[in-house]
Amino acid sequence: MNISMILFVLLAQAFFFVDGKVSKGKVLLTGENSVALITKFAVSANQSGSLKMELKIPTSAGMYTDERMLKLSLFNEEKDAWRNAKKKPLCSEKVRYAADHRQVVFNSKEIDGTQYWVANVEANLPAKDSHMYWYMTLDDCLLEQMYHSIRDAPEMEYSYVVMNGDSHVSADEMGMNKLHFVQIGFSSLLLLWVAFKILRAVSSSKGQIHVALLSVALAVLFDIISAASELIHSSVYAMNGIGSYTFDCLSSHFEAQCDAVIALVLLTVGAGWTLPSDVVMAGSNNMAMLGTSSWVQKTVSGFRSPITALHQLKSGNPAAILVIMILAAHAVLAQWGRTFDDDFDTYHSLEHKPGRVLMWFRVICGGLFLAASASVRNNGRCPGSLQPFLKKFQIVGLAWFLSLPFVSMYVSSAMHSHQKHFTLALGSTLVQSSSLASLVWLFTGDKDASAYHRVSNLQTGNDTLSSSASMSLSGHSVPKMMTFGKTKVRLD
Repeated sequence: MNISMILFVLLAQAFFFVDGKVSKGKVLLTGENSVALITKFAVSANQSGSLKMELKIPTSAGMYTDERMLKLSLFNEEKDAWRNAKKKPLCSEKVRYAADHRQVVFNSKEIDGTQYWVANVEANLPAKDSHMYWYMTLDDCLLEQMYHSIRDAPEMEYSYVVMNGDSHVSADEMGMNKLHFVQIGFSSLLLLWVAFKILRAVSSSKGQIHVALLSVALAVLFDIISAASELIHSSVYAMNGIGSYTFDCLSSHFEAQCDAVIALVLLTVGAGWTLPSDVVMAGSNNMAMLGTSSWVQKTVSGFRSPITALHQLKSGNPAAILVIMILAAHAVLAQWGRTFDDDFDTYHSLEHKPGRVLMWFRVICGGLFLAASASVRNNGRCPGSLQPFLKKFQIVGLAWFLSLPFVSMYVSSAMHSHQKHFTLALGSTLVQSSSLASLVWLFTGDKDASAYHRVSNLQTGNDTLSSSASMSLSGHSVPKMMTFGKTKVRLD
């Protein structure tokens, strides 16, 4: 099968062939946990849904001795039923808000030579005038009233298929594939433009490029891989209702590292990286607003020459430590988010603790960015022609750090549940694409594009280096230029 045929199959899967949501797991009901959420699923307006569930208990594990109050309960969002149910402390109070119940009854059955207690439960999800989220729980209120040993109420294995009308995925995933295609297309254009500028710089007489341009190219590439991985996951999910954990995980991690790279570029450029040394290093007023020996001052000073700072990692340079922390924190938060049982990446969602930690981390980094960029503007050495540009850069950079927290908070508080996933994905995509486009312009613009472009080290003719290395604070020689064949990569 050639490449074009594979692409056609993926496109067809993404837009036409879909199936129900399929999943499996284990659940143990106890006196302390007598109501267990199995799954949630959004059904489209004027569509009815269906749920088929199978519960199994190996006979060797015991027998569910009292099934009188063991039920599959269906909650929805009408009159805030699910929200009110979650607030109640007792099982008997929670289940009053359920729209429907299905009794669970086990029967003995042999499967592949092993004896099991098996129960099959089916339920319809009635059509509503608008999209409706349904929450399916397994509950046994009797466990709160009477003690049952684990042999009398053993752990149950479950598998289920839930469908939205006739073979449609959850209503909250509608439009996601088209969004991913647009994201891939836009970022691919950005990457092609950056690649063109890199090749043009490499083939010039000086053969010199700045590492900042390579960093932005890396962020754009990560964005493309993230969107493509999520598109593959959703296409596989559409076929089997399960998807690909591997590609969904890759999507989350590449999205996280794209965020990390953008944050680092904004912090370092805001602190004066790529600007001539006489603009950011001289002057008694430089960084006076941050104190004489504060941690913030040392960090901002390190960001002005990040490569030098990284060479001082072992000596405890705070900027180098923060660079590693930002990269590692995004990786940890992305993987932490994988521990929640969601079918699609919810890396930015405030529904889970990793998303809330990420938002506060963004706010803190935004504060550091504001301090760093203000120190450059107010140091007394910044040219007057550069001041308006730096002010705009402050606004754009601060908007990137703070916009996603605001988008996430708005989506979490103001949108209906079935709208949250797509709206958050759309908001984060717009923020990310806009920031990438802005950074591409910043690092590929011609010399006359702005006051910044006329003085920055990104232009091969600016601030010609008198030597290929500078001295770090520890006395070690730190290269300001790396050479790969005939190509020179500028690091300052």
